[in-house]
Amino acid sequence: MSDRIYLDNATAARPSKGAIVAMMPFFETSFGAVGAPHEMSRELLAPMQAALASIAALFHAKENDHFVFTASGAEAVNQVIHTAYFEIAKRTGKNHCITSCVDEAPGVLALQALEEEGVEVTMVPISKSGVVEYKTLVEAITPRTALISITLASGLTGVIQPFSEIAKLCKERAIALHIDVTHAVGKLKMDIEELGATFITFNGEQFHAPRGTGGIFSRGIKPTPFIYGAPLNTALLAATGQAALEAEQDTNLYCTEVARMKSLFEEKVIEGYPEAVILFQDAERLPHITTLSFPGLHHELLLFHLNRKNLFATIGGGVFQSLEAILQQAGFDPIVAQGAISFALSKETQEKEVVRAAQIIIDAAKKMRRLTKTLV
Repeated sequence: MSDRIYLDNATAARPSKGAIVAMMPFFETSFGAVGAPHEMSRELLAPMQAALASIAALFHAKENDHFVFTASGAEAVNQVIHTAYFEIAKRTGKNHCITSCVDEAPGVLALQALEEEGVEVTMVPISKSGVVEYKTLVEAITPRTALISITLASGLTGVIQPFSEIAKLCKERAIALHIDVTHAVGKLKMDIEELGATFITFNGEQFHAPRGTGGIFSRGIKPTPFIYGAPLNTALLAATGQAALEAEQDTNLYCTEVARMKSLFEEKVIEGYPEAVILFQDAERLPHITTLSFPGLHHELLLFHLNRKNLFATIGGGVFQSLEAILQQAGFDPIVAQGAISFALSKETQEKEVVRAAQIIIDAAKKMRRLTKTLV
């Protein structure tokens, strides 16, 4: 049995066994192509329809909700931004887009690329509680605003944005709204009607689908594809359908048992190392993500010590912005921001792992504190 403790599930979660099993027939016997003029193509229709039905059920989608299966969440986000440019900006002349200054790389970089095409991009700040405030968003909107693109919940802080207020504002101002729900899928109830967005995107990896899966739900505007005539990846769609089925079943588990283990983890760390701080504790957060700061300690060095003990967490990077930068944007003291690490549990996390992880962190932090005092 591995002694590794994996608490970086917001970056990537292990594909479920069910999802892996669902893929295998499409590599072995059902390897035909959708649309081919023979029986091996027709055999694919039923499992593909079942997979799509599972994904639709997870999001409580209606018949008029258009769905596009993509090769990643990043592709889904980029396709939405691409669509906003061609279907809104170029057709109407409304060439202003808004996102959060702490949003993830796919959306931020895609919007910045459009600036070369004459699109103006405003990146609004977040508050000390980690959210985009209504007043800030209103002040950023202009008569030329075509799109607001927001991540529903941060994969680093777990803070959930006030999406109902944002959706209402967009409806009142006739602005297209894009919400990326990647980190909330399977952890919160997903309902397209309640989200009230024009576009909803997700990356499958975070709810235990294989890497290379994602999707877009849209209302009113069909996404403009990057590639026309691309073949459907039947194996990955089947796996995503199975993962979606499991995610819907596991939502209550995340909101109860996983949330309990997160609280236990926080309590154990604070009990053993009282100098630690639970960030955003009073904000509405996802049930499986917590950000802990160890003021006076440097997060990179602390993470190094944790890695040596086979405990894996994150300080950002990759699709994420730097956690330190996000916290500084929120107005935290630089010492607090520099000592912060993000931990994300999953449905596979066990209580004994949480308790052991807390003790590893406590021991590493105390060791670093002693070294710091010795050097001073």
